[in-house]
Formats: sequence, structure tokens, C-alpha cells
Amino acid sequence: MPLPQFLLLTLALVPLACGSSTSQTPATGSGNAASAKIAFDEERAWKDLEYLVNTIGRRRIGTSELQLSREYIRKQLEPLGWVFEEDNFECKPPEGARRKGTITGTNLLARWPGSAKGEVWLASHYDTFDRPKFIGANDGGSSTAVLIEIGRQLARADKKAVEGPAITLVWFDGEEPFYPVPWDDYTNSTFGSRHLAKKLDESGKILDIQALILMDLVGDKQLGLEIEKLSTDWLGGVIRDTARKLNYEKHIVGNKEIKDDHRPFLALDVPSIDLIDFKYPNSFNEYWHTADDQLEHCSAKSLGVTGRLVLGALPAVIAEAAKQDPKYRRQVWERRRQEKED
Repeated sequence: MPLPQFLLLTLALVPLACGSSTSQTPATGSGNAASAKIAFDEERAWKDLEYLVNTIGRRRIGTSELQLSREYIRKQLEPLGWVFEEDNFECKPPEGARRKGTITGTNLLARWPGSAKGEVWLASHYDTFDRPKFIGANDGGSSTAVLIEIGRQLARADKKAVEGPAITLVWFDGEEPFYPVPWDDYTNSTFGSRHLAKKLDESGKILDIQALILMDLVGDKQLGLEIEKLSTDWLGGVIRDTARKLNYEKHIVGNKEIKDDHRPFLALDVPSIDLIDFKYPNSFNEYWHTADDQLEHCSAKSLGVTGRLVLGALPAVIAEAAKQDPKYRRQVWERRRQEKED
């Protein structure tokens, strides 16, 4: 099978988005000639973020505002050819939470078919923390906007399948804990990703996911991305190598352990990585989960750096994923299934 066009271009050190039918905006402030050739309209992504924050407002799980967010995302990408699916699930806030009863959440997925088996997932959460006055410009907003613009850039004008694996964009719901109860890995966080990972594991479709790239808190004006400590090694290597080629090395600042939506997939042997700025705006993370998480502390430039980094890394991610032996993952999955049956 021939290599996808954008992979060939990357190997030639001229990385471009695949089959883009949309405009290109040069990188500003940081990066180099290579990053400037990656099509990503950071100003348009910023307008997406402004709409989410200023027009919709708080976007909590199970609310009409989050429904408006889904409608907005679909309006941007469905006309371009992305095929959407809504994955509903139910969750219950733990004892002590402000919200009560059963709440319905919705993971939003958009797929672009590929000519080969498998899928590469690009993901974000799009819900906001369930705390009064929390708007979530960076946390929940920034990565949602970046993913929308990535969808625009990856869409083919002819709407045909891309060469290589399918691309799936995923907006997870229910990443945030219910206020004021603290985060708990099993009872008060990552409701949507845990549900979807379990569902796909039960059907065996989780084996189709060749790689998952999660973005979170990527709008900070002083962007410093962690490659989360438990992220798959080869994915971390691809991201670091891409950052070096694009002169984005200063934006990769560490690899601390952070709990996020990639964890349920990592636990089921899906190669996964979390790109997250957890120093918002400093090492004390003072704006995180507070009313200070506002647009004034985010920037279009940071959205652009993140978008170009992910798009620039995508061809190498696809190439490296193709080298991985699927037999091991299938054997592990079959053992899990057998243990459940026993």
C-alpha cells in the first residue's frame, strides 16, 4: 500500500496537513519554516473558543449548554464530510456532590474513513468543571477548539477515504469530577472515557485503535506541555522529535504523572499519550479549576502550536503504529475476555 501523501511530505521534512480543503495560517512567534508549512488556522480556532466561552458559557455534563457545544462542533465539521456518532452513558455523582441523581453524558465521535484497517484517535474532553462560576476557557475549551480546527484541516475536499488508517476525533464527556467531591479514578472522574473504553473492550473494537493522542489544557499563554509520564514511550518519542523539527522544544516542559482520559485506554493496552499543560499559569497551577480560567489567560498562538504539533506528528504516528505487532494486544485482549468468562 502506498504511503499517504502527507506522510511522504513529512519524510521529506515538509510536513503538511493531509488533504486540507481549508486555509493555511503561518505559525507566529515560535516555530520555524517547517511549522509555518503546517496548515492550521489558529485565529479560526480562537473564534471557536470564543464561541464556546462567550456564547455558550459553562458546559457541564448533562446540560443544555453541552448539547449546544455538540451542535456547534457538528455544524463546523459535518458539512466537510466527517461522520458523527453520539455515545451516551449514565453516571451518578458521588455522595456529597452538589448535583444529584442519574446524569446522562455524551461522548462525541467524528470519523473519516481510511483505506487500511485500524484507527488513529485524536481526543479532548469538552465538558467543564462542575463548580459555580467556572467557565473553562483553557480546561475543556482550548483542546475542544484545537480538535475542531484539526478536523477542518484533515478533511478532504473530495470527501474520499484517506490512505492509511481511519481518523477518529473524540470529544470525551464527563472528564471532570463532580464538585466539591475530590477526583477519584473510579467514582468521580473520566466517566465518558471509562465508559467508552469498557464498551469497546467488550466488543473487541478497542483493538482497532492503533494510537490515541489526548490534548488537555493547551491554551495557556505560557504554553508548557507535559508528555504525561505513563504515556506510551514510542508516542512520546514521536512528539519530542516533531517538537524538535518544528522548533517547539521550549513548549515541551516535563513528564509528570497526571490522571486524564487516556488512562482507561492505556489500561487496555491502547498506545496513548496525553499532552497537557499542568502549570497554568505557573508551577502552582493557580488558574486550574478556578474562576480565573478565562480567555484573557489563553492565546491563539498556543492553540496554533498545539495544533501544528499534533498535525506535524500524525504521519510519524501512523508510520510507527503500523510497525507495532498487533498479535500481542490481541492475545492480551483474549486473556481478559477468558478471565471474565471464567
